[in-house]
Amino acid sequence: MRPILYTSGDSVVWGAELKDKSRERFSSLVSEELDMVDCNNASAGVSNDYIYRQTMRDISHWLQDRRCWSEESGWVYSNNISVIIGWTSPTRFEWWNGKSFQQERLWTGYDKWGETDKDRTTEDEFVLNQTSDIPSYIRTFNHIIGLSAFLDLYKIPYHFFNVFYDYDFENFQLEDRFPDSLRLDPFGRDESQICLTELWNNLPMDFTNITMYNYLKERNGKFLPRNHPSKESHQIWADYIKNEI
Repeated sequence: MRPILYTSGDSVVWGAELKDKSRERFSSLVSEELDMVDCNNASAGVSNDYIYRQTMRDISHWLQDRRCWSEESGWVYSNNISVIIGWTSPTRFEWWNGKSFQQERLWTGYDKWGETDKDRTTEDEFVLNQTSDIPSYIRTFNHIIGLSAFLDLYKIPYHFFNVFYDYDFENFQLEDRFPDSLRLDPFGRDESQICLTELWNNLPMDFTNITMYNYLKERNGKFLPRNHPSKESHQIWADYIKNEI
């Protein structure tokens, strides 16, 4: 049985705008080069909440019966698995609408992909609050630290990377600049309630070193009309990932 390359992320990791996703996206290129099965579970428009939740589910399932699923591959059995996660914008989130998980973000006109998205708006206070930088950063950092610890526990090889989001490092120093005004939690201690710097320092270096988009731009990578990486850019990133894992 060939090893499984389990990949998750947003539309970039899924291979949006490519003519043949299953052959041209970086996960397919890496899998072919390393003789692995490409189990790509990325989806367009999803949040880090979704990526974390789905990956924890899928890896827990694999630990139980050594099988993993993707839309292209179906169910795949293997005693070996590696994980690649492309983390998206921290300001995306998901919520339970009573029947299913719904993906949400700060929608703009060009984000609305079809009839199901046409009425989505950023005017609702709930959406605006959930996409504030500080709670969004905290939630994503907790997801990354928690998932990396889980994979470390079971000695599963992994590579995490930041797809495109440029974190606002000014927010990391807020406790130093406004120590008396940042009580986010009514319970517990009165100081150091955020600790963004400490959380950032515990993230995997693969994630904090460079974004995928900046890496591609430094190497003259090209982007498609909706700003997704081109076929050639996926090859550039595949070469990088192969060296990293």
